[in-house]
Amino acid sequence: MPQVLNQSYDQLVEKAQALFWTRGYKGVNTKELANCLDVSTSVIYNKFTKDMLFMDSIAYYTSNYSDPFLKQLRETTEGLDSLRNFFYALIDALLDKTFPKSCLMVNTVVEMRTDNQEIVEVYQRYFETLTNSYLVVLDKAIGLGQIKYPEKKNEYAEFLLGIIFSMSILYKIQPKEQLREFIDEQLSFIE
Repeated sequence: MPQVLNQSYDQLVEKAQALFWTRGYKGVNTKELANCLDVSTSVIYNKFTKDMLFMDSIAYYTSNYSDPFLKQLRETTEGLDSLRNFFYALIDALLDKTFPKSCLMVNTVVEMRTDNQEIVEVYQRYFETLTNSYLVVLDKAIGLGQIKYPEKKNEYAEFLLGIIFSMSILYKIQPKEQLREFIDEQLSFIE
């Protein structure tokens, strides 16, 4: 007799996303995924594959965490202070475990690198959106006269992208004040 699911697919994706976020794609086997979702392994093998749940978990992360965060950043008007506040909010999210283990997308890049072309395309789009968000804010900072070398804004956007990767490690070993000092020092390079 077929098993009846007591959860919607979106609920399964949300639970899977939490597991993948803390353990990574490779750190989760089918049995553990099935246990987490409270379904049989046959459901994972025959109906919702691990790959499918992982890809949809990333989409869930993007739409529920990063997109709102980046939309808020793009809508700011304070230029470099907007970037500073964005990174401070990231520090708070990392330290208060809103982000249970760094940024899911950064974790995925580190874990999967180029193992799966579909994943590569997803994180390339993600980082393009992130970079474009930085460019929007840098344009506002240029308009406010906050940047000495406006012709370097594309380089600055790439530089800011590196801060996300740095924060994924530093938050584990440094207290909040040192992390904020790190952000201030990094932003001083583009003023």
